[in-house]
Amino acid sequence: MAFFPDGYCGLYCGSCPDFLATKTGNTHDPETSSCQGCKSGVTAPWCTDCALKTCAQKRAVEFCSECPDFPCPEYQDFIDHAKDPYVVEIGEYLATIKEAGKEEWLTRMKRRWSCPSCETDATWWDLSCTGCGTPLNGYEKPPEET
Repeated sequence: MAFFPDGYCGLYCGSCPDFLATKTGNTHDPETSSCQGCKSGVTAPWCTDCALKTCAQKRAVEFCSECPDFPCPEYQDFIDHAKDPYVVEIGEYLATIKEAGKEEWLTRMKRRWSCPSCETDATWWDLSCTGCGTPLNGYEKPPEET
């Protein structure tokens, strides 16, 4: 099974709860929450129909920042109206990819989204390590919309 932690938009899919659950085999409902990253054929429902993903595939770019129209109105709208706070980091992520390359960015993301004490993978929402309890720099999960 291949996993792709690098999203077209610059998001690090490796810290997505569904991605990590699929990778470890701990998915609650494999029919609706399996994900191997947006560049795979197995994505979470909200990533399947992503306009940025569709556009990047159509334009044959690995990351949105490689597009001559970047930043386009769709990308800016994604940033401006994101309901999830971790999206604020993706501009910096794309800059790192451009300056240091994808592999270095992936190394930095693994470090950013892992416990510094025990190296357990962390999700965007983890405020403490699920393995050892060390405080982490995740985000407070917003309340569920009704």
